[in-house]
Amino acid sequence: MDTGSSFTWVKCLPCTPCSSGSGAVAPFDPSLSKTYSARACTSQCRRCTTVRYVGKVPSHCMYTLDYLGGDHSEGIYSTEQLTFRTSDDGIATVPDVQFGCSTNLTGTNPFHKILTGIFALGDGQFPLVTRLGTSFSYCVGSLSDRYYPHNHLSFGDAVDLIGGSTPLYLEDGRYFVHLSGISLGGKMLDIKKQVFAKMALRKKIEMDSGSELFLLYIEAFEVLKAEIERLAFWELMTPVSSPPRPFELCYRGTVEKEARGFPAMGIRFVGGVELVVDRFGVFLQVKDDVFCLAIVRSKGVTIIGMMAQQSYNVGYDLKAMTVSFQKMDCQLLER
Repeated sequence: MDTGSSFTWVKCLPCTPCSSGSGAVAPFDPSLSKTYSARACTSQCRRCTTVRYVGKVPSHCMYTLDYLGGDHSEGIYSTEQLTFRTSDDGIATVPDVQFGCSTNLTGTNPFHKILTGIFALGDGQFPLVTRLGTSFSYCVGSLSDRYYPHNHLSFGDAVDLIGGSTPLYLEDGRYFVHLSGISLGGKMLDIKKQVFAKMALRKKIEMDSGSELFLLYIEAFEVLKAEIERLAFWELMTPVSSPPRPFELCYRGTVEKEARGFPAMGIRFVGGVELVVDRFGVFLQVKDDVFCLAIVRSKGVTIIGMMAQQSYNVGYDLKAMTVSFQKMDCQLLER
């Protein structure tokens, strides 16, 4: 699922690469569906930023998507009827959903072989989320556990809009917020208010469930990095001399053991609500014996990725234009 994009796509036959290996889901076969349709290339389609006309397939439109991390997906611009299970064990169908039938996926993502597709939650040019109601929520328990059974994504009446909230801003189909501070161990860092004001003015603080790391504007990052280095020294954490890109701080050992005494980080939003991020969200285990700071510098947009959102129910109210946060065990949302 990806709040940073508005175009949903799934792997379709024939595909490169097709899903394989443990945990993989078989690609979608359009020939077996009575409700699938490849979209004709209308003049409206040709003006789309995601969809483009390809002469090799004169009756169809093709889509192409390039992601921030360098991944690329392309295929046939299509429509299909989607079916969802409701909270009362019923069935809800949504006809003529625009999506991409992906036949080619490239990039550096190590999960390409088991990746089924991207469920887009953005409210942009091809919004699916607004066809399912005016709100949605998700709760992801642990990114490190691929088989965690209690992750949730809900729409409409099943949405849990709980916890403190902060204003939400929409631009180009993406969701932005305003920050007021960052803390470590309950101590607010000395980041000038002008830094957050500058970030807010440019609408440069994005909530992105499709990103893993926390990308932080350089002026705030430098202050946070210095404090983390100081605390890591007192925790006797052994630094790695040449961290792999894009990381700047890496340490020997495991997050479980060597960072067990590291304090939580607080990401404070306008209105006072705060994301409290424990060591498993602050650091990422990149090798068996190396873990790195899961926060990297950014010269432009600040992106709050899923490392910082683990073990939170995050609710988007697109009518009131707010986003809410409630730290919890995702299993408690099961009905």
